[in-house]
Amino acid sequence: MQPQAPSQVPAKLPFDKELVRVRLLTNSKRVQVAGQALRFQILSQPYRNVAIPDSGSAEVRVMKKNGKHIWALRLNNRDNEHLFKDKYLMIQGENLRVGAQSLPSRVLLSAGPGEQVDVVGVLPLDEYLAGVLSSEMPTNWPIETLKAQAVAARSYALSVMEERADKPYHLESSVLDQVFRHVADGDESDPKLQKALKAVRDTAGVKLFAGNHNVLKAYYHADCGGHTTLAKNVWSGGVNSGVAVDNSCPTNPKANWTVKITRTELARKLRMDDVTKLTLDRASNDTRVRGVKVAMNEGEQKYVNANEFRQALGFSELRSTLFEMKQDGDLYTFTGRGFGHGVGLCQWGSRALGLKGQNFVQILKHYYPAARVAQN
Repeated sequence: MQPQAPSQVPAKLPFDKELVRVRLLTNSKRVQVAGQALRFQILSQPYRNVAIPDSGSAEVRVMKKNGKHIWALRLNNRDNEHLFKDKYLMIQGENLRVGAQSLPSRVLLSAGPGEQVDVVGVLPLDEYLAGVLSSEMPTNWPIETLKAQAVAARSYALSVMEERADKPYHLESSVLDQVFRHVADGDESDPKLQKALKAVRDTAGVKLFAGNHNVLKAYYHADCGGHTTLAKNVWSGGVNSGVAVDNSCPTNPKANWTVKITRTELARKLRMDDVTKLTLDRASNDTRVRGVKVAMNEGEQKYVNANEFRQALGFSELRSTLFEMKQDGDLYTFTGRGFGHGVGLCQWGSRALGLKGQNFVQILKHYYPAARVAQN
């Protein structure tokens, strides 16, 4: 049964009350957190809040001694440090921020390798989705397109949260998962954010389900360049719930791109001593590149997954796996179109469907034909 968008926001269901842990900053030597009424908590003693009066800022670093992590807090730029022993440190407060970056009211500091700190935002699912939607898609696009994006993002998040339940964080705040920018309290009145918030509210609890009744890991991307593809052509073992070949997307005026890179720079980015030849590997009946065979000195070869190849060169440079390559001496030229991996919902194409009057369920069924759309 296909859901209808509720006219008002229903009470959130228990499954939707899960808190999302999203990594906001990584591998920082020191973190300067500012806000009001800061409170600190070590998770080995979950009911013990460490209250320090008049704490409006905290510089945090982590040390490791005898295999144990020690957190050092310097508050309000004072000289003395407060020390806590634990792998994790929770900070709660109002109007939290690091520099100009707004943070959720609760952040988890996680000790990484060596003496580095990861900053992980902890927040309710739909609050997280508002920050994803306003970052992933222009809010002046059709409301039904925004609703479809909200459902896809919710489904992806819930699936990944289950996969990484035992990790310090569930999701990256970048294109590695979903782009996220925290919506600060004062920003909620911004007209540009009102549509994003409405799309999240109007689809509360709506998810995509795979045939096995699990929440679907609903991949999506910015611009398919005219052709979507199967997940197995991008990631081994991927769920094939997207459209294999879809020609419905109109031409994006910014779809075409060109990247030039020297052999020396290519080897550096691939972390190889040298590169002598590249051979593109495509899946049968698919125009996208599945992988790249890299020939090195002395006949050695290495196969690099196309998405990993994009990541090495930079996602914003090699924008998709829909590309051709030409070698001219020591210069490689890549020409392609689209932006993203090409699996699942195409944001540019979903915009066109929204402009045609399709509702969010129709848009989702277009890109995830084997999935079930349900609210439960």
